[in-house]
Amino acid sequence: MIRVEVAHNLEGRLTSFTVTNHGSSFVCGAVSMLVLNTINSIETLTNQAFNCHYNEGGGYIQFSLKGRRTSKAGVLLDAMLLGLKSTQEQYPREITVLSMESDDFVAIN
Repeated sequence: MIRVEVAHNLEGRLTSFTVTNHGSSFVCGAVSMLVLNTINSIETLTNQAFNCHYNEGGGYIQFSLKGRRTSKAGVLLDAMLLGLKSTQEQYPREITVLSMESDDFVAIN
């Protein structure tokens, strides 16, 4: 099962995420496309600095913004989360999306 953990800043805005594991080829492809397109779009279309770490073999990517979140990067991250939540609704056995609140991750429904 694919696990997506998203973290928000004190203002409740998404600022980082980690994706681990693999799912079926269809769902894994959809998640990969959403995540990679978001990262590539932030890199190409905004001035937002970020850190990104990944496993070249797949199954792991960690992304976090550096500094204050720009509005353009924010829209892209929010759109990615919307797509991930929609994928979770359609394939609940394939992907789980969790949100960091305080020190714990809780399921996003």
